[in-house]
Amino acid sequence: MQENNSLLARLNPAVKLGTLVYVMLLLITTSRLPVTVALLLFAAVGVACSGWKLSTLVFRLVPYTVLFLLTFWMMAAFGKGETELWAFGWFRITEESLAHAWLVATRMLAFVLLSITFVATTDPTRFVMSLIHQCRLPVRLAYGFLAGLRFIPIFRQAIRTIRQARRIRQQRSIWPWQTFFAISLPLFTTSIIRSERIAIAMEARQFQPDRTYYVRPVVTRVDGLFFGLVCSITTSLRLFV
Repeated sequence: MQENNSLLARLNPAVKLGTLVYVMLLLITTSRLPVTVALLLFAAVGVACSGWKLSTLVFRLVPYTVLFLLTFWMMAAFGKGETELWAFGWFRITEESLAHAWLVATRMLAFVLLSITFVATTDPTRFVMSLIHQCRLPVRLAYGFLAGLRFIPIFRQAIRTIRQARRIRQQRSIWPWQTFFAISLPLFTTSIIRSERIAIAMEARQFQPDRTYYVRPVVTRVDGLFFGLVCSITTSLRLFV
């Protein structure tokens, strides 16, 4: 997660998450392709307003584009139906499977765009604080979740360091699972050490649920306007498209 200077980044994370979950529920409950495409375009507008550069956005969307194509092919080539359009070997594309493939793949891509919009415009600390104050999440669970998020960049740096050390020592594995264990075992060991240090630090600072907060997120009129506007637009697309 990260935060930038875009308008979406200034919103309350809990309100933003609830709004995007509502749009996802609309995607799940519809089986009409025009509605799904309309919601996909709406999600694309959200990604365009996330504050990312075009080059970064294209780079991030390339793996999901490949996943979209694979999902479409699997659902179309191995689906069921009566009106056959094309067949070759084990592959059989029918009119019904093709329509279902478009629906599932488009829905999956819309989910991806909504998730990217939230991740690209949300700071982890503000997100956890909003879960505590707006969603009444228990403090112990919230801080455990925040600590887990903080571990992700540490894991990336540790994996990069282990790979560089193996490259310097010219250690090469014949099988992929050997490389997996060679990296995961030291990473697992260092993670246990770090988790114990964090637990000791929290106990030393007398971590209690009834604590004071340096940052206390609030719900503003802009958040309410965002929630009402997005819900009304997506509901209209769901009903009238």
